[in-house]
This record gives sequence, C-alpha cells and structure tokens, in this order.
Amino acid sequence: MKKIIVLLFLLVGVIHPSLAQNKASSELNGFIQAITNVHYLAKLKVTKVEITVQNDGLEKQVFFAEVLDTYKGESHKNISYAMLVEQGEDVVFNSTPVYVALCLDSAGDYYWPGTGSEFKLSTVIDVWLAENKEKLMGIVSAANWCK
Repeated sequence: MKKIIVLLFLLVGVIHPSLAQNKASSELNGFIQAITNVHYLAKLKVTKVEITVQNDGLEKQVFFAEVLDTYKGESHKNISYAMLVEQGEDVVFNSTPVYVALCLDSAGDYYWPGTGSEFKLSTVIDVWLAENKEKLMGIVSAANWCK
C-alpha cells in the first residue's frame, strides 16, 4: 500500500508541473491572439460601471477605468469602454487590475469585442510583456475582432 501511495505522489509531482505549464502556455497564446486582433491593449483598474437599458432588450455597460499601463494603441490616464450584454446580466468587476484588449469604433470610442478579451494578471503574461513591450506599440493589426 505504501508503494502505491508513493507512486501516486511521484505521478502527481510529474504531471502537476506539466499541467501548470500547459495552462500558462494556453493563457499566453490567448493573450497574444487578442493582441493581434484588436486596436488597443492595456492594464486597467476598473473604477465604475454605468448601465443603460436599450430598447432592443440589451444593456449597455460602460466601464470607466484607470489605465495602469498601455501596450498597444494610444496612451491614456483614464479610459471608458462599452460592452453590450443581455438585459439583467450581472456586472462583474472589482478593483483588481486586469489586461483588456479593446476595439476602437469610427467615432473614437472603445468597446469590448467579446469573450477572450480580458486577462487576469499572471507571471507568464507579465514576463512576456516585459520582453516584448517595445514591439507591441509598433504592431499594426487587421483588428479582426473589431469588424
């Protein structure tokens, strides 16, 4: 029985780092994909949300945030961006900083392009950004998520 328990611990010890590395790799790949498909990328701290009910059964949630760092697009101290959701959908935000990938419309307003556009802070992303920040400001993309 002791041998089985020892083998289980060894197996978990071998598998766990591999699973963590796959999760980090997947997270970074999603982040890089977002960068290439939007106009703007920044680290934000959301400070307020305003909700307006639309006539079409949707809600327009406008997020106001302090910009902690800009990685792609024009630099701002503060920013607002809109998100359209189904009426009654919960607004989820807190003061924890996040990375947000946004689109820019023809009027110059930012908007959230959808799922996969917000990322929690992580060591993997932080390291990648530190190594690639200069390159990011020069990236011109087709902004495919913004069409």
